[in-house]
Amino acid sequence: TGALLQCRVLPLSSSQTSSSRLFVSRATFLQEVANIGAAAVLSGVSLPSTTTTPSSSNKRLHLSEEEMKQIILSDVVDRSFLVTAELTRDIYDESATFTDEIDTYSLPQWVAGTKKLFVAEGSKVQLVGDVHVSPEKAEFRFEEALMFRIPFRPVVSLSGTVVLTRDPETGLITSYKENWDQDVASVLKTAKFN
Repeated sequence: TGALLQCRVLPLSSSQTSSSRLFVSRATFLQEVANIGAAAVLSGVSLPSTTTTPSSSNKRLHLSEEEMKQIILSDVVDRSFLVTAELTRDIYDESATFTDEIDTYSLPQWVAGTKKLFVAEGSKVQLVGDVHVSPEKAEFRFEEALMFRIPFRPVVSLSGTVVLTRDPETGLITSYKENWDQDVASVLKTAKFN
């Protein structure tokens, strides 16, 4: 498995200054992330899994609102699942879809891609407020600083809301929808390079 995301550096003439070289490198990086970024990484990456895929019989069906809230709260606060992909998989339907501002992914694609895309130790996830759960959905607000697992380890900042839709028959989560407060271009402009 080779690198899935490569930054191309444009050739510069000898008359260009080092500051313009930095500008071109950053501009090129931001363009590459926007064009290939998350969609390329998340579109079929397979990584060894440390957890097993639960079968339908291992799913936690018909959880109360309070039980679901505690699990999601732990996933966000204790495991930072938005950057580690360490979610409690037995509360998700295996056919669940994960949608962010870039694309829609299957559960296995989202887990593998998230682990491949972000440096968990250099990223930060903060729950803003509480997790709100009803029989139809769970919802929470977040703020993140995301470190990408690419050269220069850029970190971008964003905030938004995650809505987790629940199946009315089983109570399992069938859809993850991430809504950012900022557009993609604005998020990319926050990039800080290490």
